[in-house]
Amino acid sequence: MRTFIFALAAIVPAFAIDWARAADEVPEFDIALNCKAETSDASIEGVAHCTSDETDAKNQLAKRWSSYSASQKKECVGESTTGGEKSYVELLTCLEMSQDANR
Repeated sequence: MRTFIFALAAIVPAFAIDWARAADEVPEFDIALNCKAETSDASIEGVAHCTSDETDAKNQLAKRWSSYSASQKKECVGESTTGGEKSYVELLTCLEMSQDANR
């Protein structure tokens, strides 16, 4: 039992360090895969529009990422990846709404 507790004590901080580092960077989502799935019934223009929106949102996030708190990032990254689709537009919207709510 003691061995288990010591092993757990060694593992938990390692995951915490990885999460802290990850929270400092905009997450990496596969824009092409997301847009292909999201616009499966749409024309090629629909995919291009989705890709443009996602790329613009990712660029905005890169510029403003440091202005969001760690708790906002954690909550919104979780929300924007629910259901298998990972969307920068949803992530940006969540963070903006969260920031507005805190004002």
